[in-house]
Amino acid sequence: MTLPDAETTYLHAVTGRLRELLGERLTGVYPTGSVALDGYRPGRSDLDLIAVGERLTAADVTAVAAALSHEALPCPAAGLEFVLYDRAELAELTTQDGFALNLNTGRELTPLAEFGPQGRPGFWYPIDRDITAQQDRTLTGPPFATLAPRLPHPLLQPVVAASVAANDGPEVRDDAVLNACRALHWRTTRRWVSKPEAGRAAAAAVPEFGPLITTAVAGHGRGRTGLAPDATAARAFLRYVLHRLDDAAR
Repeated sequence: MTLPDAETTYLHAVTGRLRELLGERLTGVYPTGSVALDGYRPGRSDLDLIAVGERLTAADVTAVAAALSHEALPCPAAGLEFVLYDRAELAELTTQDGFALNLNTGRELTPLAEFGPQGRPGFWYPIDRDITAQQDRTLTGPPFATLAPRLPHPLLQPVVAASVAANDGPEVRDDAVLNACRALHWRTTRRWVSKPEAGRAAAAAVPEFGPLITTAVAGHGRGRTGLAPDATAARAFLRYVLHRLDDAAR
């Protein structure tokens, strides 16, 4: 991973705090999302991490949430998106969310600490686990794929489709367009890449949507506010991707 010094130092500090709290019960800490996919952009991207521990108690999870809050450990990125799993439960998951802790914290994120699934759509969790297993990067611990192997394509396809469909509304932001590009790239290659890389590939592969996608890639480079692409074209593109994903499932 190539990250600014402040972000690298912070990731090591997070790992250190987890080791202090969980000791030998800390199985591993793994980058996911843009960090794992070499798509991290200072000022725009969050730092996405997955951690795995053993025999986690409610007190453990509460202590981790407190220790990693922005107030306790300031995050130099736009925010920290952190998910903690119990190792035994992780081994049983397929497309479920199944986390022990879902924590969002940082200067650009609305604070959130969820202690177990909340019954909301959980498509990002299996997608992030699949990215993590594919990329095989670790801050500490064994390869993530030994804890949660990649899912077969037919099992993950409905989850990927749900992540695209969730953005099909009256206003579609540039990030939603690039998420659809990433889903399309996964559908074609069975591999995850960063959103900008997926956008560049999609602009070439689907030239009828090229202007829309090029605008979304440019907006992604501007920061978290991004750009609002043409809503009609964006919705048409999302539906095109959903159709392609549906074709792949047949």
